[in-house]
Amino acid sequence: MADLKSILKDLNKKYEGIIATVGVDQSKKTRFSLGSPSLDICTYNSIPEGSWIELSGGEGSGKTLLSFLMAADYSKKEKEKPEEERRHILFVDCEHTFDKEWAMISAHYDVDAQDIQTIYLAPTGQSAEQIFDMVRDFVTSGQIGLVIFDSLTAIAPQLTNEESFEKKDMGGIAKPLADFVKRCTGLFSRYKTTFIGINGSIMNIGGYGNPETTGGGTYWRRACSLRLRVRKGAYLDEDGNELKSTAENPAGVIIETALLKAKFCRSDRRLGRCHLYFRRGVDLLQDTIEVAINLGLIDDSVQGSFKLIDPTTGEVLKDEEGNDLKIRGKKNLRPYFEGHPQLWKDLYDKVYEKISEKQDTDIKSFEELLNMNVQESFNVNFEEEER
Repeated sequence: MADLKSILKDLNKKYEGIIATVGVDQSKKTRFSLGSPSLDICTYNSIPEGSWIELSGGEGSGKTLLSFLMAADYSKKEKEKPEEERRHILFVDCEHTFDKEWAMISAHYDVDAQDIQTIYLAPTGQSAEQIFDMVRDFVTSGQIGLVIFDSLTAIAPQLTNEESFEKKDMGGIAKPLADFVKRCTGLFSRYKTTFIGINGSIMNIGGYGNPETTGGGTYWRRACSLRLRVRKGAYLDEDGNELKSTAENPAGVIIETALLKAKFCRSDRRLGRCHLYFRRGVDLLQDTIEVAINLGLIDDSVQGSFKLIDPTTGEVLKDEEGNDLKIRGKKNLRPYFEGHPQLWKDLYDKVYEKISEKQDTDIKSFEELLNMNVQESFNVNFEEEER
């Protein structure tokens, strides 16, 4: 009778690319980030590489912006690897709307970088099947670690391309997308390539259920290990204060996400939100401050006054006279950290350490702090979306 080690060795040798081990070792897996701590709090900062991710939402909701943030974070982590292990980004621009200047301003995503390169693919009339074949060819090269597909609603199957406009298209991209996922799930896992599918919201003409849905079919939704619904929230002034929807010339807007589905962590933090300023992009410092207050790393127990906690010791920081260091007014927190960059870095690292702890049940979610019912606010049914 062959022992277990021999069987595992023979299997791995016979079937190239499979991974058969005793137990599950996740220590070597790279964790993927949404690019901002106030978004990553929803996923416990634990998205494993090789995942299938859907970003859905209405027009101009911030879906592509989120993909820029993820690409920027991916680039940063790849640069930490030895040069021979670094892989690149494939951006499939089916809508032909890519704006590299906005990618840099909004998320510090440099598409012209030479260390972690962005391969820009802009199909011109090819069918969904042909575009998916192109993506597969890039992934099998072993050089691509992240695919951003913008968007799934902008492509059409070959049969639809060849038919007259008079003939109705009943299936849409559901079948070719399902075929693509079936054929490439193992492939993407082997090459540890993450796929981000940007999916626009469409009207459900069936007459029942949620009037707003997404295309791609059931198989696509089930294959995704992470699904986020994206929308614009309240407008912001220059100091980060929320404005009314009728405000003229706002400085920015809050981008909100609803966690529809996550296979790799608990779904008990459904709401994410990041601060986007039109001139300087996503404000990671402001996002970090919001989460730090939530976690108690900045003490806001006295209204209008904020005590800063040393991220390494947990003690309240002191001023030059030995008194507790207090910042008057929330708007003054940002400039203080800008003037103390090491403290800001230490706080950022501590925030990510805390939100990554899956066993910490004391962290309050944004929906709890804001007293928001995410299902009602986003008009979604989590039980249906998680199927």
